Amino acid sequence: MHNRHPGSALGAAMRTVPIAVVIAMAALPATAQTTPSFRIGMATDMSSAYSDLSGKYSVAAAQMAIEDFGGSVLGRPIELLTADHQLKPTIGSAIVTEWFDRDNVSAVFGLAGSSVSMAAQAIAKARPKRTIVYTIAQSSDLIGKACIPNGVHWAPDFYSLGVSPTRYVSQKLGKDWYVMVQDTAAGPPARAAAMAGIKAGGGRVLGDVRVPVNAGDVSSFVLQAQGARANSIALGFGGTDMVNVIKAARQFGMTREGVTFVAGGGLFTTDIAAMGPQLAAGVTFATPFYAEMNDEARAWSKRFFAKTGRYPAFSHADEYQAVMHYLKAVQKAGTDDATSVVPTMRAMPVTSFAVKDGRIREDNQLVRTMYLGKVKAESQSKSPADYLDLLATIAPEEAFSPIAQSECPMVKKQP
Repeated sequence: MHNRHPGSALGAAMRTVPIAVVIAMAALPATAQTTPSFRIGMATDMSSAYSDLSGKYSVAAAQMAIEDFGGSVLGRPIELLTADHQLKPTIGSAIVTEWFDRDNVSAVFGLAGSSVSMAAQAIAKARPKRTIVYTIAQSSDLIGKACIPNGVHWAPDFYSLGVSPTRYVSQKLGKDWYVMVQDTAAGPPARAAAMAGIKAGGGRVLGDVRVPVNAGDVSSFVLQAQGARANSIALGFGGTDMVNVIKAARQFGMTREGVTFVAGGGLFTTDIAAMGPQLAAGVTFATPFYAEMNDEARAWSKRFFAKTGRYPAFSHADEYQAVMHYLKAVQKAGTDDATSVVPTMRAMPVTSFAVKDGRIREDNQLVRTMYLGKVKAESQSKSPADYLDLLATIAPEEAFSPIAQSECPMVKKQP
């Protein structure tokens, strides 16, 4: 990798990954090596709270998709550009602007962090022929009032990640809740999803708090939750902050008090590794993917492990699947113009090692089966990939918010 923009904060963030280019070029005749590359971008968090569940591992997943696709599309070698947006909306929007306007990037993927993704969506809105695919951010606002025709929300949103586990725990384990969300743009939709699940399960909320992103010492927030005497804690965020909250809660003895933790922003294998199996055991969560879900997923996960040295989180599987589906749509549409590519993506069923019944609906949200589970006790796990104790399988129409309730202007309302 090399720095393409020396001498500036943005330049320090920008990188290009030449592996896919080399592979693609090698497959072409020598006379065709001057063909302009087909560029896609991975704007990700390399250095902040979400670097483990995105970052270099998301880059690796995108590289795998490019290689498996064959390295070229529309007769052009595929080039993957990468950049670290540092979870800062200003940097994220600057990267996307420069890629679209100067570097002729056809599509941008990744964009971890709801604040970053919303800033990037504003950039993409003014460039309707470019495609943007959100493979990490979970804010439902991306498919709500702010939805755009050329923006696809591939990641599960807070509704699909938060409603089913909070409803299940309210019904089966503990009805008294304390809700913790991040003090970012992701906070309100995460809180709304948790509240909806708690209400549906017959629970009640005793208190809630917003936790700053990259908070570091979260003791004061955890003590507030403990003081409320709740028996269930909903965490509307993932990554380092969620890991720190659960570690602190265990230290304060909340496990011995019978408290159940719900990862309402999803639980990632990277989170489990950071906590360790003893601390993570019993955390309840919803996910669209886990490494042991079937033989195909198991085989792909082993390939990912061989490339990166760790088992994939669902975010890494999503990066791979989104890039692959996009490239197939470009090939089928015969163009990179988003006005043709995104409708083609919607028209094509989403099928892969992890998705058998996926489709992109009219608000540009990918809907698919979700799985409700909890982290196995260490004694029950056969390997780091064998962490999910399956509680329920949730059909797409139940897992995701009803399209009839959508505020997306692209959704046709029934009279």
